[in-house]
Amino acid sequence: MNRTLLTHPYPSVLLTGAAERFTPDMRLIVPNLQAGRDLRGVLRGAGAAITLTQAAREALRDAGWTPLTPGAREAFVRAALAEVPLGYLAPLRSRPGTVFGLQKLMGELMRANVEPAALLSAAAPGREQDVAQAYAAFVAHSEASRTFDAAGAEFFAARWGHVQARRTLMHGFAYLDAAQTALVDRLLAPGSVVTLPFAEDARGLKRIQDTRDALECLGFLSEPLAGTAQRSGDQVVAAYVGGRPAAQAFRREEFPDIESEVRACLRQVQAWLAEGIRPERLAVIVRSEGAYIGAIADVAREYDLPVVSGQQMPLVQTPLGGLVQAWVDAHARDWRYSAARRVLTHPLVTLPFDALAQARALQPGCPRGLAAWHETLTWLEVPPHTTWRDGLGILQRLLVDLSVRGRCVADPALNVALTLLLDQLQAESRWTGECSREALLTLVAHVLKTATVPVLLGRSGVRVANPLAALGRRFDAVWVLGLADTLFPVRSVDHPLIDSVTRRRWADQGVSLPDASALATVEEALFLGALAGAGLGLVVSRPRRGPDGRELRPSLFWDRVGPGASAAAHTLPLGSEGERRLALALGGQVLPDAVQAKVQVERDRDAGLPGPHAGQLGTPIWASERRWSPSQLHAAGACRYRWFAQKLLQLGEVQDPDQSEDRRVVGTLLHAALEGALQGEQPGDRAEQRLERAEAALKRQERALWATGDLRGGPLWPVQREEIRRAAARAIQSPAFLPPGWTPVQLEERREFTVQAVGHTFALVGIVDRLDRTPDGLTVTDYKTGSYVSKVVRGGVLNLEVQLPLYMAALGAVSGRYYSIEKARTLPDGAGPGAEAPRRKYRWDEHQANVNVFLTELGDALAQGNVAPSPDRKREACGYCAVRPVCRDRGVEVGA
Repeated sequence: MNRTLLTHPYPSVLLTGAAERFTPDMRLIVPNLQAGRDLRGVLRGAGAAITLTQAAREALRDAGWTPLTPGAREAFVRAALAEVPLGYLAPLRSRPGTVFGLQKLMGELMRANVEPAALLSAAAPGREQDVAQAYAAFVAHSEASRTFDAAGAEFFAARWGHVQARRTLMHGFAYLDAAQTALVDRLLAPGSVVTLPFAEDARGLKRIQDTRDALECLGFLSEPLAGTAQRSGDQVVAAYVGGRPAAQAFRREEFPDIESEVRACLRQVQAWLAEGIRPERLAVIVRSEGAYIGAIADVAREYDLPVVSGQQMPLVQTPLGGLVQAWVDAHARDWRYSAARRVLTHPLVTLPFDALAQARALQPGCPRGLAAWHETLTWLEVPPHTTWRDGLGILQRLLVDLSVRGRCVADPALNVALTLLLDQLQAESRWTGECSREALLTLVAHVLKTATVPVLLGRSGVRVANPLAALGRRFDAVWVLGLADTLFPVRSVDHPLIDSVTRRRWADQGVSLPDASALATVEEALFLGALAGAGLGLVVSRPRRGPDGRELRPSLFWDRVGPGASAAAHTLPLGSEGERRLALALGGQVLPDAVQAKVQVERDRDAGLPGPHAGQLGTPIWASERRWSPSQLHAAGACRYRWFAQKLLQLGEVQDPDQSEDRRVVGTLLHAALEGALQGEQPGDRAEQRLERAEAALKRQERALWATGDLRGGPLWPVQREEIRRAAARAIQSPAFLPPGWTPVQLEERREFTVQAVGHTFALVGIVDRLDRTPDGLTVTDYKTGSYVSKVVRGGVLNLEVQLPLYMAALGAVSGRYYSIEKARTLPDGAGPGAEAPRRKYRWDEHQANVNVFLTELGDALAQGNVAPSPDRKREACGYCAVRPVCRDRGVEVGA
């Protein structure tokens, strides 16, 4: 009795032919377990169905082989390659990327059923020989240890598995690779039946034809079936392979982006469910799961739709994995402030104190260590030497005491992730023996990267599947997403170590390895398999732009499948209350009162009208009741809202605790050096004496900053300090630092004074860097680290300097200047009669008048409660604003 290969392009016809030839003694082999359930629903008396990979695993297990766990894969590959005399790849041997790349190539070679000896004979010296030797060593190591990798289960089973040939019905496959074909030859006894969706002279079936030819070479007899297209999927496949349109069998829709596409898809799913179709009979098929699963999960949650998926993601990408990885990283970074903050302020963590408030309280010192946060948290740090049980016990205590485990009752996904993490850690460590902190944390990080959890959890629901998981399935309705270039089909490229030229040369020597063009035919076979599963409804769609916003071209499948039925007649109701309200708002229709009030707030905000969300307070702010500094006046003058948010709401500037060089610390050191240079200045002192005093002052200030924790110098601090010292020396040696005839009167002095404006009194406090007696009178000097001078908005432009006039009025000075330390010169933004020049439009009287007007307008605005954003027209004040995330600025000037 011969083995039979049934061929026909329509899956329903193939299923009918398979059912006619099935007998209860036959074993069932299907591409996935769900396809087996569908097949058993049609056949009478059928036993359990298994996949080809399961059959391979069983054959290897019966032969004494064990599977290679994902966590042990990298170590296994390294052990296999340890004694391989690599040449081209020798310098790259230790890199993780090299092992990962070779591991992927091994899987490709095994799926192509390549014999190691044949590859060694065909490989040219250099890179190819390295690949051949690595492959031979990997196969030999697997055979010696009787351990098989999941990617090569069929390859090893076809050679060393304990295979019992039986009469088998093999249904649902779109194609077979070379290793699968070799295993099928051993598994299927005479009388077996294989179905394949193929027809002669049909378009898009190149990969399926290769599979048919390979099976015929093994003695299978092809038997074409006859039948007509009944289901929607059959009709579309028939039109596709025949090159003719199938206008009424499906719909084809385009959308501007992926989110719009997903929303339309799930609205259609809602409509199908409303028609009475069970969720398990619906499928959403995506090829690029990474681009779509997140959007599908979010929209399904909004629509309250049950969706399930078999896609897995690494544990480290889950919220729990992020917390545990932060705990591991904190040890590697010696529990620096930022590392501890990442752990203790994680959303999953609940502490007996306000962690965010404590994080703000610890700034700007940002001390390291857990004791700085709370004296009871030091147990979170693993000691340098411990045992597996004690070390992992700390992690368990973290999950319990910080209330992570308590969240599992209301969060099934978190419960699954936590259970998997602890089970994997226990299996890997065995919980016995002593270990170092590094070994334990390495194990935890390894488990986080290798263990995987389902992306979408659920016992039942609408199936979100990739085309492989949909092969052989029968659904009432199917939506295929993403028919755009790089999404479906995905981009097919050759492995970087083995290009297409090398593959063709190997093929001439008997080593066949599919190239990018062959992989493209696989994508087409998968696409046809996705279409074929639809029974009643079928929709295909594409986004015009990808996840990154780039325009996407339609895929080859989009053009070949034809235009489909008109989508205009399939207007669906919106999927959620939020969508319905948004549609009403965009259409200018009546909204519920609560929503209308919020809409009106947004409209008023865009129109620049004062309101509670536009910076208009209900109570006044009296300028005379506050203590002001020049920096506060500059902040309020550049933008009132920025001053309000930072000073009154205490939304301080975000600081980077890991930045070793704080710009403010650099400024403090430079100011200290320049102040020290003039301490004890005597007539006739030389620049060398000033430099000695500056160096001593710099050292004193540095020690003080180290003691307070404000200075957190990294490994390059000695170099940075030398740059600071040299900058200070250049500034002190410059003739502009202490011009002839200038005598310092006071240095770094704190002054309190009041300034009167029309109807307002400003009580100011400031530190005057330096006051000199000059031939023209008293002069105020303010040091600037660089060359930027803070200014306030006047006439819509950020052009009014207020600090020097205020200091001059308080000290009775006749002129003021800014001295740049890094530039070692006086900046042009001076004040006073001496700053006037024939070629400069500056006038001292006008400057004083503008300052008075600024103070008056600021006092008036605050008295009216107006703290609305008031930046300059060019929005230069917004460039380095720390409160932009909460700013209400819409580019419209708001009057008081």
